[in-house]
Amino acid sequence: MSDGAPAASVIVRSKDEEQAIGRCLALIRAQTVPVEIILVDSGSTDRTLEIATPLVDRVIRIAPEDFTFGGALNTGAAAAAAPVHVAVSAHCFLEREDWIARAVAHFEDPRVAGCWGIRTTPDGHALTEPLVVAGAELRQTPLWGYTNHASAWRASRWREQPIDERLVACEDRDWFWRELEAGWTFVADPDLWVSAAHRRRAGVRALFRRTRKESFALAQLSGQHAFGTRAALRAWWSELPPGSRRPPLVQRLNYLRATEIAGRWAGERAARRSPR
Repeated sequence: MSDGAPAASVIVRSKDEEQAIGRCLALIRAQTVPVEIILVDSGSTDRTLEIATPLVDRVIRIAPEDFTFGGALNTGAAAAAAPVHVAVSAHCFLEREDWIARAVAHFEDPRVAGCWGIRTTPDGHALTEPLVVAGAELRQTPLWGYTNHASAWRASRWREQPIDERLVACEDRDWFWRELEAGWTFVADPDLWVSAAHRRRAGVRALFRRTRKESFALAQLSGQHAFGTRAALRAWWSELPPGSRRPPLVQRLNYLRATEIAGRWAGERAARRSPR
């Protein structure tokens, strides 16, 4: 469906996303550069495939029992033709028409393995322009880093070092750290930021389970287990979202934020008790 050689191959992971998939794909197709879109679906039973098929270049189906986040991305990347791969989750929406063009431009620097959008620096300050990051020491700030809900990577780096599909979560952060340790750089670009609000829309139970799973994986991968009960209480009381206009009390009473903190605490607690 793309006109001319694609600037990027976009890999979209989906399962039962009929409410979001149409908008997600339309925004990708409306980008200012030609793209190839590969949908990797892990067993949708709603109208996801009916909506998506006319909008993509290829549909790859995988069995739900075989799904991992990394495995789905590896499957899509193996079928991709462009020199840059882009990952976009089916419930995420690119917020500018030149998102992919901007991402692709970062790979003009031959040292760059990947790029993604984020609004803060590793030390928590506001990020106002692209930041080139390097160095294995970023493993020591595990909550900050590359995320595959909307990101891009150099195809040749993926072929050299695929994503670890055995991981149940945080496969993106693991790949980020391994590439940094191999001497490659990444670009954190605030103009590539894409909202991850879908996490909270899934409800309290799903949010807790997801946060717990990610926290468990992150603690095991990073070797850090510092989020005990006191740290969780301190995070709930003091570490309020930057830039929010809501009063501190309202933010502390936000049950979704409290759920995320509880999930993180539970995940790290489980990781401390589990052998690596």
